[in-house]
Amino acid sequence: MDHATGYRERRSTALPATVWNRWCEPGPSIVRPDGCIDLIWDGSRVLVAGPDTAARQHETSAAVMLTAIRLAPGVAPVVTGLPAVELRDRQLSLTDVLGADASRWEESVARSTTPGAMLESLATEAVRRRGGVPDWIGPTVAAIRAGDRIDDVADRLGLSARQLRRRSDDAFGYGPKTLHRILRVEDASRSLREGFSLTDTAHRHGYSDYSHMFREFRAMVGSTPSDVAGPTPRHASVAQRSTGLPSGSSTTAYR
Repeated sequence: MDHATGYRERRSTALPATVWNRWCEPGPSIVRPDGCIDLIWDGSRVLVAGPDTAARQHETSAAVMLTAIRLAPGVAPVVTGLPAVELRDRQLSLTDVLGADASRWEESVARSTTPGAMLESLATEAVRRRGGVPDWIGPTVAAIRAGDRIDDVADRLGLSARQLRRRSDDAFGYGPKTLHRILRVEDASRSLREGFSLTDTAHRHGYSDYSHMFREFRAMVGSTPSDVAGPTPRHASVAQRSTGLPSGSSTTAYR
């Protein structure tokens, strides 16, 4: 565990996902969008943190150890059976999402000595029961992340751009253009933490110039590229759901 942040993560061996845990002190924190959906065990219940479209503030009222699985874009709808767009910019109890089956999940996690592994097992079981993550998800996320033209991505799937938008809403919680903006800010943040200059990072990730990157950071995450590049412990930045709810992991799948 990173002692500066109380944060630890590992890539799932069964799903495009990351299992993480974090010790959280009381107080406010900023939650940054990352395209993922998290199932979070707070010691008494499982919460579902949907895909955010912009940074938001989260308040932790008491010290707590959070354990979770961060599901890569497109995976959560297979786990929950619920379109991701219905979770957009929302945090719900698992009961709100799964209904009666949530009790089985929460009882299993509560009994387990390794709640993260149990969440991983339950999510894997749900994906297997529903026939697996659709084959188009991984390549489509990779193409959107790379900045491929939306019409080209749609053509590869035999869809119109409008049909891709509807499919993306269900799978990711928003359309391909919004997902691209979110993933690009995440990737640029990673480059900044790795020591690339502001100008090089803007060029590396396809921004027209630094001003363009600056505007996108302000719009999507409520901070500036310089804030991300500042003297912050690496895992404090990697855990993008910040003090309370990490996301944007360096080990998120589809890379």
